[in-house]
Amino acid sequence: MSEDNKYGIEDMISAAVLQKPIEFETAFNDIIVDRIRDAVEAKKIEVAQQLYNYEPEVENDDEFEAGDLELDNSEEETDGETA
Repeated sequence: MSEDNKYGIEDMISAAVLQKPIEFETAFNDIIVDRIRDAVEAKKIEVAQQLYNYEPEVENDDEFEAGDLELDNSEEETDGETA
């Protein structure tokens, strides 16, 4: 729990038992804000590590199969005439 929060789980339970809804809500919000802040910070670290350690998968375009190559024979074809 962060030091700037003055409420803890004990305070929330105590407020619930004593039926003090305002104090319960304040303690609950204080606890949730702290946990969300920790989760966001952890996610920021995770994303930063993924960005800076990013290694793209490089496909080797130099390799191809003979069937992958299409030739344009339109210039060589003439209306059935041969030279």
